[in-house]
Amino acid sequence: MADYIPALKARMGDWQYYVTVMKMGKIARECRLAEEIHSNRDLDDLIQRAIQDRVEKEMVPYLLHERQRFYGALVVAVYGGEPEFSAVKVAEHELIDDVDDRSTYGFGLLRFDGSQIYYALDGQHRLKSIQEAIRLEPDIAKEEITVIILKHEVTPEGLQRTRRLFSTLNRRAKPTSSGMNIAIDEDDSIAIISRRLLKENEILKKIISPTLGSKTLSPTKVNDSYISTLTVMYEVNEILLSGYDEGLEIDKKFKQFRPSNDDIDAYYLFIEKLWMRMLEKCPNFNTILSGNKKPADLRRRLDEQGQFVTDDFGKPVNAGNVFARPIGQYVVADVLKMAALQGKSIEDAIDAIMNGISMDIDQAPWVNVVWNPNSQTIESGGANRTLAVNLISRALGLKIKKKVGELKQGYREKIGNPKAKLLTPINWSGRVTQEDSEDNEHDE
Repeated sequence: MADYIPALKARMGDWQYYVTVMKMGKIARECRLAEEIHSNRDLDDLIQRAIQDRVEKEMVPYLLHERQRFYGALVVAVYGGEPEFSAVKVAEHELIDDVDDRSTYGFGLLRFDGSQIYYALDGQHRLKSIQEAIRLEPDIAKEEITVIILKHEVTPEGLQRTRRLFSTLNRRAKPTSSGMNIAIDEDDSIAIISRRLLKENEILKKIISPTLGSKTLSPTKVNDSYISTLTVMYEVNEILLSGYDEGLEIDKKFKQFRPSNDDIDAYYLFIEKLWMRMLEKCPNFNTILSGNKKPADLRRRLDEQGQFVTDDFGKPVNAGNVFARPIGQYVVADVLKMAALQGKSIEDAIDAIMNGISMDIDQAPWVNVVWNPNSQTIESGGANRTLAVNLISRALGLKIKKKVGELKQGYREKIGNPKAKLLTPINWSGRVTQEDSEDNEHDE
């Protein structure tokens, strides 16, 4: 039985193709994954497994539950069916310019004899998710999707040509960057909150750089007016939000589906309150909040009289407040998350950290752990960050995975001091006295 499809005829390079719209039910029934373009069955199984994982966890739930769901066009190859395109002339109209005999404008009907076979060159995840979603919710079959059709020749040359296109489409297709996702995502609560903080909070909008993608501050910008970037803030917010209501699971599904506006507002108020408390309690940050100093001033080493220390060339030496740098914000957030997940007051934990832990980057637990005083550079490796988190957490009496002896040995080896002691325990509302006394017995 003949099959007629309304289509636009187009050309790019040496490919002639057709753009059309199909019911999802039709594309689910008649389009296959691209197993025909490779003969290795093991490879096909590997591709299927890779596709299935993302389809089940992310894409099918998106189709089933998101009212504003939308997919981009599928690119499919077709072979067989004796395709024949018949142009449809557009009726004369005063708005249509028929110069150069463009009266059809590529509109027409693409006719197949019914024996054609489609398979996806680009959009295999989307195709599989459509098939799975229709199985669970048949009404989705009535919805439509744009399809780009290319003719595939069943010859060795045609197979090579189509395989090359498949590789090009999948290898060169790049997802949006993480920075761009933060800027535009309307489903990820953390992205929404982060943008909103920079838009609505008068303090944060002045000290957080809106730069996308960057996680560092330039040490050469003496008058840099920022303490962090939007990308860092997003990641810090994710850590902090994990401690919401004593534990919030943040996974791909959490970021994929927008919660209610009430939930977003609650998350926003929670995160904003924590940021403001950290800034207000952090030593010397009052000068930044009042506008008397710039954030860059806090990243300079001071002498006993509170004056900038300069090098041989008269330039200020980098050092100063660790919380005026992304690494300090990451470490503090990690500790706060740990405190929250152990049932401690996250507000009290902020106070304990800012009052009981030196924020001077030339002091423990920062120096020679996340800060190299000789090169005046941050050493932000994961192991260094974890060590700083464990040192502070242990001082707060929080439960950590390492035993005291192991932590002490690792710390001493890292800073090159075989006699170094761990941080002095901090008395605060979250401390468990009995555990502290047991730790102290082995701290010498």
